[in-house]
Amino acid sequence: MEDFTAAFSYNAPGFRRTRRDDSGGIKRLSLSSLSLQNNIWSWSPTCGIDGSGSLMSDIDRRGTLQGISMPVPAPPCSPLCYYGGGSSATMRVRSGSGASSSAVNWATQETLLGHHTTTSQGPARSCPMLNLGSYNNGMASRRAFNFNLISHLQPSLNSADFEALEHSDILRLGMDKSGSLSLQNALSWGNMRVTNKIFEAVVVHVFDLINNQYGHHLYIKLIESCNGDQLQRIIVNVTAQSDLFYNASININGSQSIKKLIKLLTGSPLISFVIIALCSRLKEIMNDKIGKYVVMQCFETLDDEQNKLLYEAVINNFRSIAVTAQGCISLGDLINDVRGPFRQQLLNLVFDHLTFLSKDPYGNFVVQRVIGLQNPDLTDKICSELQGKYVELSMLKYGSHVVEKCLKSPGMARYVVTDFLSSDKQLLQVARHKYGNYAIQTALKVTKNEHSPLHQDLLSKLRGLKTLQVGHGRIVYNLIVNGVPN
Repeated sequence: MEDFTAAFSYNAPGFRRTRRDDSGGIKRLSLSSLSLQNNIWSWSPTCGIDGSGSLMSDIDRRGTLQGISMPVPAPPCSPLCYYGGGSSATMRVRSGSGASSSAVNWATQETLLGHHTTTSQGPARSCPMLNLGSYNNGMASRRAFNFNLISHLQPSLNSADFEALEHSDILRLGMDKSGSLSLQNALSWGNMRVTNKIFEAVVVHVFDLINNQYGHHLYIKLIESCNGDQLQRIIVNVTAQSDLFYNASININGSQSIKKLIKLLTGSPLISFVIIALCSRLKEIMNDKIGKYVVMQCFETLDDEQNKLLYEAVINNFRSIAVTAQGCISLGDLINDVRGPFRQQLLNLVFDHLTFLSKDPYGNFVVQRVIGLQNPDLTDKICSELQGKYVELSMLKYGSHVVEKCLKSPGMARYVVTDFLSSDKQLLQVARHKYGNYAIQTALKVTKNEHSPLHQDLLSKLRGLKTLQVGHGRIVYNLIVNGVPN
């Protein structure tokens, strides 16, 4: 014999919380049956509480002393007692070693049938919802099993409760936490009758599941369990509706569902449906911080042949993606993560649009991201391509960030400083500019730290500028007077 401690909570219309009654007595709730199957306890509550109709006590020393009352009649007493606290309660029973394979039954007047109970005295009436979680001898660690009355069952395939479910019931349960868990468990039985019934109930409402915080787990379990024909029907339904597919791709739950589908279809010709759907809304999906991970999943999972259309779509939309707040980040991630010919194509596009991107509020981040790869060849190519444009870029809000990034890259300051030294007039203009003065300060510091001969050339030129102390040039002047720090 061993002790088993469990906890449960009620959620039903007509419930109200009450304080502990004057007698301070612990009230008893009777049950009709208890069973342990696959390490999950399941029981059928009778619709009532004894005596005063209240249920009280604490929860394994963790709750406050409160009670719950229900407007229902009291059943006969049973040897199984629940001790309630607030909206929860604990149960302790003693069971033998055989309890794991057979039900422990207590005779009562009521038995559970679906959503209702029937009694020997009268017709069926509604039962409260029952959410369960289990504790091991009062320990704090919890096994997360939650059930309502329809999902309390651990049925065989012949269970009247499961067979009686309507399609609308299955869809509703699929979007409920405990119901989703129960249906996922049913799919794990590997019985096609069960799988078919769940499939037919949700296939035309698949987006309801995909975007739901609980339903998307059922959807993932379903696509893993269904046969080839059923999987194809799901894919066609998902990909044929462009707007709904896009909305799912940028939904936190929907994106997880589509990413799982992509993994499942690796090597399958059915992946082409998903790729085409992504390509049709690629710009919008790449411009979303959630949606971009769906595209990244394709690049990480599929081979070049399967991704061919996706590669082409990214290249065709490169410029429009690069100049958006999220799109520039997505392109940077692609350049950083992907390999092979596609990566080189992306880099070539960066070089082709280098000046445009450097001036753009978002495109400049793509250029900075490539420089940040710390690949000497790529950095040298960017810095040499921009030579002759550094004066202009230094006096632009976003371009000045690219200039400073080039200056701070090892060995690249020579390209920028050479531009600055080419004209006294332009050097003064940059030094006195509200953005350009930062580029001059960075150039002085970097060339000094690198012990570059260009440092003295730059100092001499700046000291010879008579109106350097005007406007923002005063900052550069003070830096020179006080000594350029290392």
